Amino acid sequence: MPQRARNSYDEVPYKSQPYRQTHPDRLATIATLLGMQPARLDRCRVLELGCSSGGNLLPLAEQFPESRFVGIDGSRRQIEMGRATLDAVGLKNLELQHADLRTAGAELGRFDYIIVHGVYSWVPAEVQEKILAICAEHLAPQGVAYVSYNTYPGWHMRGMIRDMMLYRVRALPEPAERIHQARWLLDFLAQSVPSEENPFGILLKQELNLLREKEDSYLFHEHLEDINEPTYFYRFVERAEAKGLQYLGEADFGIMAPSNLPAAVEAGLQSVSANVIEMEQYMDFARNRMFRQTLLCHRGVALDRTPSPERVQGMQVASAAKPENGEVDIHSTAQTTYRTPSAVLTTTERLVKAAMQRLGEEWPRAVPFDDLLASARARLAPHAVVVESSRLANDARRLAAPLLRCFTTSLVELSVHPSLFTLEISDRPLASRLARWQAESSSTVTNRRHENTHLNDLQRHTLRFLDGRHDRSGLVAELAGLVQEGTLAVQKHGQPVRDAERVRGILTDAVDATLPQLARHALVIG
Repeated sequence: MPQRARNSYDEVPYKSQPYRQTHPDRLATIATLLGMQPARLDRCRVLELGCSSGGNLLPLAEQFPESRFVGIDGSRRQIEMGRATLDAVGLKNLELQHADLRTAGAELGRFDYIIVHGVYSWVPAEVQEKILAICAEHLAPQGVAYVSYNTYPGWHMRGMIRDMMLYRVRALPEPAERIHQARWLLDFLAQSVPSEENPFGILLKQELNLLREKEDSYLFHEHLEDINEPTYFYRFVERAEAKGLQYLGEADFGIMAPSNLPAAVEAGLQSVSANVIEMEQYMDFARNRMFRQTLLCHRGVALDRTPSPERVQGMQVASAAKPENGEVDIHSTAQTTYRTPSAVLTTTERLVKAAMQRLGEEWPRAVPFDDLLASARARLAPHAVVVESSRLANDARRLAAPLLRCFTTSLVELSVHPSLFTLEISDRPLASRLARWQAESSSTVTNRRHENTHLNDLQRHTLRFLDGRHDRSGLVAELAGLVQEGTLAVQKHGQPVRDAERVRGILTDAVDATLPQLARHALVIG
């Protein structure tokens, strides 16, 4: 990467964390639904360009010890930070390289999955070309590349705010002062520009609310870098096609479905779109889209853009949806509604209700489709032992089709690989070494769903000791030691508890409650 860009990340390292949408499981799931045969996750090769300090790759490398991972970044400081974590956790299947992307050559080899998150829009045109060339030249025949980028038309409005901030900080060389003055300008504009019936004022307040929640590193690198060049989707695709790549889809699968738009909007889009590229571009216009997470594959790969429910039958299924009115009679054909914060399912199908009941019990763990189908059938007819094979096949289709529709609305998650955590608590519980290491210094750790999860004090310190050697009494003893040394304090009805026997009793109950909580956070692996 250019010298200045490299130095800016050395001066203000970007917060390095997992991005669930980049997980190879998500890429493989979408590729499978669209007719590809992607590599198995437990025997694959993954490359990340712009890997920062490895926050996205480290959890993947721990999850799949037989796979190989390579991360490249232009910031020496960030790579050194990542290598320090790598040494502390003891992973041997991840290599972090400090290098200029433009020098990458044939020695890199082939990869089944290539991840480029938060890089493309922030580098010069020649580096953008190199990114696409690496994807084309180093992607395995059935490989999938993920590239995220800022896009128009949405970024036209956000770009105006960026230009204003750049004007404010134009003479300031120090990152800390640039960040401070940029935030001051946002506050000033939000207070000065009326928002009532004023689209510009509304945008300013929305942007201010967004940036208030973000780290300084996000503000600095997203808005104050010299380079931030959004592009229209169709132009990105043209550049990718020139390298021998083709558009596969989006990491957010539901955003590709025009059926998620109002019926009149969908009909209008269908009337003017000659192909999938035009449809995607017109949907960007309709949504004023700002950001894309595009998946690419080789031009010669045959795709099926009408996903078949039969492909769902070999997958894993999970859902956080809850019934709107509490308990559900799965034997009734009455209309039932299930909800997540962003999606709704209304159904009268008993088989679907029985399946949703099982998924609710298992969340956040995924259930193999065949197991889900068998469980749903058993709940509806517990005494049936002999059925026609044709009935089984028909039930599989009746369940797979609505699950596929729910995947397009994000009410259901599909995956090609089983969950890598457990909800059952063993006598000597085990959490990942990376999560335990993170918990030593932070209340934010990476779980086995490739997400950051925030823990309270008791959860965090309990997690530290889930090394497979401590039973419950051992965990209580470790926590009691932290109380004795003053790291933790025990209270009852707002009053401190100091009696050692009472402390152990309270901690025993607390550990019994905390272990299932950590399991539901997808942090227990054994």
